[in-house]
Amino acid sequence: MRPTAAACFILFGLLVPCAWADNLWTLTDAQFRSSAIQLDSIDAQGIHPGGNSAGAAAISWNNFLDLSRSGPAAVGPASRYDLFLSGGDRISGEPIGLTDDKLRWKSPILGELDLSSNRLVGIARGGAPLQGLEDSRSDDVVRLSNGDMTHGIVTQISAAGVTLQAADATPTLAWDAIGAVLFSTPGSPEANQRRAFRVRFSDETSITATQLSLSGGKLKLDLDSKTSRDVDLSAVTSIEQMNGPMSWLTQHRPVQNIYRPFFAENFPTRFDRSFDGTQTIHERFAQFHHGIGCHSYSKLVYDLDGTYAAFRTQFVVDSDSPLADVTVRVLLDEKAVVERKNAKAGRIEPPIVVPLGDGKKLALEVDYGENYATEGRFAWLDPALLRVMPRSAATEPAATSATQP
Repeated sequence: MRPTAAACFILFGLLVPCAWADNLWTLTDAQFRSSAIQLDSIDAQGIHPGGNSAGAAAISWNNFLDLSRSGPAAVGPASRYDLFLSGGDRISGEPIGLTDDKLRWKSPILGELDLSSNRLVGIARGGAPLQGLEDSRSDDVVRLSNGDMTHGIVTQISAAGVTLQAADATPTLAWDAIGAVLFSTPGSPEANQRRAFRVRFSDETSITATQLSLSGGKLKLDLDSKTSRDVDLSAVTSIEQMNGPMSWLTQHRPVQNIYRPFFAENFPTRFDRSFDGTQTIHERFAQFHHGIGCHSYSKLVYDLDGTYAAFRTQFVVDSDSPLADVTVRVLLDEKAVVERKNAKAGRIEPPIVVPLGDGKKLALEVDYGENYATEGRFAWLDPALLRVMPRSAATEPAATSATQP
């Protein structure tokens, strides 16, 4: 039976809003303002709105922080493993083999990738948290499912398992017996200040691309000068610019990382993860992508080179205990320009913006509060170095020498 014109019209009316909703994104600009747009294309000039926003001016890369939307449900079986790379990338999938210091990894979305062994940080079962990523290691570590750990040098990774050279033995451990693999800590990479983009997908994969373009529903990612991938936009949940109008502080290595426990607690500072390392910042606080999890007393010190005009952050005492109490400070050249005494649990503080001027060192400090180190769990949220002072920030600094936009 042929559908009537009225039925077709009703069906069209039902389908179009769904398609429109699938292409509805939240765009955050360099002033940290958010707006809803439909996405038409991406090119060297920036983001081009479409749909009801068609004809609107492109959002240039100099005014773009990120695009995000509620992720579509993952399709098909869950990936067997997650591969963690230096720089924060994470790729779901499974290993194929290790040859000439390159790991070949198969991703359901990105296909097969050859990844340098000096970028490997860890492998865990799909969806399982991997603790200890930030810890320094002089050798490779295989954590077995029974809780034991084996140290050595990984010489092969394949679908069959992991071959580990330990003294004179070279056993191949089957994946069924492995809980996680942690690789030795590579040398400190050079700071990269070139523009890049971190793209996140519905299967929790996130990967950094040097360039992006979007046309006809296909997003092209240039992963390096020789490798590119075309993926369906429907699999993408967010696009974040790195080293654009701002630079996340978690991309910078502190010159000092001080942690001084009060008793026997042990919560070293963790970057882009919660204070105990069990969750990413985005998993713990959904509206934020980056952050620093720590515990009183902690202090991080960063060198400044005059590239950035301001520092911006939010923070939260990451506890639900009424005993939680810390003192929070942001210091510029060892002078406190922001101080919050008796910070309590349960409230994400509004943004603060600190003009950097000609300052040489920026420090973030979480000090003991009234109850000493009791529940001194803390997170700096989306800490960022800004190239330009936000227009919404007051021109006259407050008594703390910082402003709240």
